Amino acid sequence: VCTWGHAQAPSAEVSTPHIRAELVAHAPQGVQVGQPLWVGLRLTHQPEWHTYWKNAGDSGLPTQLEWELPAGVTAGPTVWPLPSKLSVADLTNYGFEGKTLLGVPLTLAPTFNSPTGTLEIKLKASWLVCRQECIPQEGQFRLSVPVRSSQSAHAAEFQALAQAQPQRLRGQDLQAEVGPDGHSDADVVLHAAGQ
Repeated sequence: VCTWGHAQAPSAEVSTPHIRAELVAHAPQGVQVGQPLWVGLRLTHQPEWHTYWKNAGDSGLPTQLEWELPAGVTAGPTVWPLPSKLSVADLTNYGFEGKTLLGVPLTLAPTFNSPTGTLEIKLKASWLVCRQECIPQEGQFRLSVPVRSSQSAHAAEFQALAQAQPQRLRGQDLQAEVGPDGHSDADVVLHAAGQ
C-alpha cells in the first residue's frame, strides 16, 4: 500500500509518478451569493493508468472527496464526467484515463463573509490509480480564491462537464412500467402522455 501526501503541506497540486491531481475553481463573476461557483479535482493520468467512476464496475474504488469549507459555504454532490469502459483481464470497470475533472458546485449563504478577501478551500482526496496493479493514493489540497476576481481559466472544462450530464426529456411526460421480476428488459414499456 502506497499513500502520498501526508508529509507535504497542502497545495493546489499533488503529483505522483502515476497521476497529477489539481484543485481548480470556476467563479466567472467572482465569489458572491447567487453566482455560479464551482471547484473541481482535475486528474491527469500517465499513459495506461486510470482511476474509477462513482460506479467502478467489477473492481476498483471511486475517488473520494472530503471538503473543508468556511462557514456559509456548502458543497453540493460531486458531478462526475461520463466514464470510459476499462477492461482488465476478464473484469469490466468504468473510469477515466487521460484528463478528467470531478466538479462540485458550491453555494454561498448570505451570511458568508471573508475578512481576508479570499475563499479558502481545503480538500482531502483519495483515489485508486491502476494499470495492471492498483495503488491507493491521497492528497491534501488548499486553494485560495480571491473573492472579487473572476476565476475562469478552467471554464471550458467545467462547461464540458456540465454538457455531458444527463438531460431531462422535454415535451413528453414519460412513465416506465417494469414487469413482475423487477428487472426484465423485455417487460419495460415507455408510454408518452396522451397515448
